[in-house]
Amino acid sequence: ATGSHSIDLKRATERLPGRTGDVSGGNDKVMLPMKFSEYASILSPDIRGIIKEHLLSFNDRREALLGLAEGRIDERLDRLMPYLNVLNELLEDYMITGGLPRVVSRYVNSRTIKDPDYGRYVRVLAGEWTRMHKDMARLNALGRRLVASLGTPVSWTGLAKKSGLGSHRTARDYADTLESLFTACVVYKYDMNHRRPLYNKCTKIYFADPFFLHMFRTMTGPDDITSSMEYLELPENRGGMLEGIVANHLTRLAFLLTKKKSAFDPHQHVFYWRGSKAREVDFVLDVGRQARIPVEVKSGNNVNASKLGGLARFTGSTGTAGVVLAKSILKEERYYSVVPAAAFLALV
Repeated sequence: ATGSHSIDLKRATERLPGRTGDVSGGNDKVMLPMKFSEYASILSPDIRGIIKEHLLSFNDRREALLGLAEGRIDERLDRLMPYLNVLNELLEDYMITGGLPRVVSRYVNSRTIKDPDYGRYVRVLAGEWTRMHKDMARLNALGRRLVASLGTPVSWTGLAKKSGLGSHRTARDYADTLESLFTACVVYKYDMNHRRPLYNKCTKIYFADPFFLHMFRTMTGPDDITSSMEYLELPENRGGMLEGIVANHLTRLAFLLTKKKSAFDPHQHVFYWRGSKAREVDFVLDVGRQARIPVEVKSGNNVNASKLGGLARFTGSTGTAGVVLAKSILKEERYYSVVPAAAFLALV
């Protein structure tokens, strides 16, 4: 298994119906980079203690998160607030390292990530890519466009045109392949009435781990490309990075909440929504009867109700409560709760 390519392993399991045994909860285990709660637990004894005491069980996390769908801030979130400064500092580092253990270890020991660290993973991706007889030059062109359009809805035709891929089919095929390699996260527009993805509308594409974004920047940028820390100093870059982390963690949460794990499709559970007059909600988490939660992501503490028109429209139409992720605010409002992003991610 350690010598196999991830795309081969994924496809092989799909070709073995009835021959992989019967294990409660599913027998296919996907080892992803560490999510933020795992990262924080490893690097901070204080966070590890609070998670072990109050948030270790899935039911504890589930109740706290689903409480937000009812407009209620659970006491478990209150217990995280004394540790918010630590969580925010860890989230800053997570935006640089992502959840790859080798990269995390390097950064913890030296506070830097060097070119060979990026190069190692670039070579892994290149090996997978060429094995599938796909063009690296086109991947680089697509990567540049994905970095530039992070968090912005794009059409397959527009993506193909601006990245020089020639065809919308190629753009979609390349994005789908990156998703199959657990490197990208594709988020489709939400059909509020039928609770399903709109595949023919614009889509958002994020990187599945913060390190992958930085890796693509080294692959596709100039020789004097800014460091990860300098890149995150720009608010628009920081906002797009945080959105990507939230998209990935909502997908993980949807998988935990769904009862049909063997047939799990993230495109059926995590979306973005846009109504009239460009009113938009960054994400919608839909897990059927359990919850339908619109989520708005703010990288700072500038939470202005007048700028949450999309969230107000969505909650008014669906009767659900929304969640606004900010930096350090925890409060309940009329139709949404404001929660620190780092505390929310620690629950997932």
